[in-house]
Amino acid sequence: MLNSGFTLTELLIASVLGVILLMAITMVFAGAKHGYLLQNGLSRIQEDGRVGISLIAEQVRKAGFRKPVWNVPLIGYSPLTNASVNGANDANDTLQLMYLDDRNCSGVLNAAIDPETTEPKADYKRVTFSVDSAENLKLSCEFGSDPRNLQLQVSSETIIDDVESFQVLYGIDTDFPPDFSINGWTTADTITPKVSVCLQSQYLCEADGLLNKMQSGIPLAVKIGILVASPDNTGSDTDKQPINLLDIFIAARNDNKLRKPFTATISLRNLTL
Repeated sequence: MLNSGFTLTELLIASVLGVILLMAITMVFAGAKHGYLLQNGLSRIQEDGRVGISLIAEQVRKAGFRKPVWNVPLIGYSPLTNASVNGANDANDTLQLMYLDDRNCSGVLNAAIDPETTEPKADYKRVTFSVDSAENLKLSCEFGSDPRNLQLQVSSETIIDDVESFQVLYGIDTDFPPDFSINGWTTADTITPKVSVCLQSQYLCEADGLLNKMQSGIPLAVKIGILVASPDNTGSDTDKQPINLLDIFIAARNDNKLRKPFTATISLRNLTL
């Protein structure tokens, strides 16, 4: 009895079918991986963007807060500080603000007691937002009883990463005397943050001679913008689209990453003497 086997033709057909099947499996796997990278990148961007905007907005809303009595000027106190910087050549901006709080940067209630209210004393808290060279959005926080000598309690803590741009604009009132409505938007290098304390009490401003310093514009609101990128190459072609982020233009890139700008406008609602 003769042993029968596959013919050369049958072996070739089987090999071709095997290659086709392998290619199909590879394509399915590649498609699934591409879909996962896209979904994961989009989810990461959405989460980071919302967290970054929310944390910054929360601090901006507190800027200028202080407990009564409001008609007593506080030396060295300003809702926005001169450390708020407009980045040169479309570089990242820096936002620094100040408010009074009875809890330190770690959330611990102040042990000192205010003799007038018999409640925990509200001391100065200064918060800074900036982006480092590794594209991490950082928060620093200082706390203490003297704004000229605060203790650094949180140093450059990363809030979110993959932030390719952080921009800040300030809505200013340029009327004189001020009517406390926004006439335009500008950058940190064109305002004098300390005059923002002169609000809601024109009498006190006139008495202290501050009105003459306010003609360059009083900041009434802050507009923040962050551009967040996906951590990995997702195979997306959206990187070929240029992006406008507040006052700057960001050219298209060719690294197949997802990108999305996030913006928010927050009123400086505690600007009082």
